[in-house]
Amino acid sequence: MDRRTEAALAGPLESTGGIPLRVAVYSRITEAIRDGSLPIASLLPSETELGAAMGVSRTVVREALMLLEEDRFVRSRRGIGRFVADRLPHLGLQKIRPIEDLLGETGQPVQVRRTQNALQPSSPAFTADAIGILPGEPSWFIESVISRDGAPIALLQEHVPAEGLDRLGPAAVAAVADDQADARSVLSALIAVLGPTFGPGETDITIGVPGATRGKLLGLPANSPVLILTQTLEREGHPFYLSKALINTNPVQLTISHSAQS
Repeated sequence: MDRRTEAALAGPLESTGGIPLRVAVYSRITEAIRDGSLPIASLLPSETELGAAMGVSRTVVREALMLLEEDRFVRSRRGIGRFVADRLPHLGLQKIRPIEDLLGETGQPVQVRRTQNALQPSSPAFTADAIGILPGEPSWFIESVISRDGAPIALLQEHVPAEGLDRLGPAAVAAVADDQADARSVLSALIAVLGPTFGPGETDITIGVPGATRGKLLGLPANSPVLILTQTLEREGHPFYLSKALINTNPVQLTISHSAQS
């Protein structure tokens, strides 16, 4: 293992916030791949070397490497070892669209069922900043379960500023506040009312775990790895929309090419 690779990978890992060690290993290796510490097509250190560098067992490393292969960051060559893939998944959505549209491209149509519509003080500071308000100012929080063939495949949590929504008129407020019979995401409902007036936007893609409450809605154990898409959108040059989608990748094969919407 060369010095740059060792510097990027070395150091003990702690499983905090219910995140399994295999997910922490996955994240550290993907960061090393993204920043070039593990170059494209390069041979990865052995499971033993990786485990020693991060202070975890070979079993944990093997589980993380399996996830990396599934997500196409890593490929195996029998009798030689594992390599960084020649072509990597890219970051940033090519075009930010309602999550039901994105998931609908990967199989049968999906259904959206809202589980929460709440007007509440915005917290934490990250949420307030992402939608252009101060912490504690009112915002709408909307949670929805997205299903296919009756089985949950994703959990969507969306935030929009209350005052900013009020300025857009009663139809925009109703699109967010009403528990609609033909439920859809807030972004989809607002586009239907206001047109495609949102953007630019950014998407952050990470691996995490749902925890007990959200895992129950997804039908998953609390520490199951899920794909997390965090999206932020502007409207007329100001932050306006934040969403976080937790996606169960077992039934969903999600292929995303990325860049910010313009």
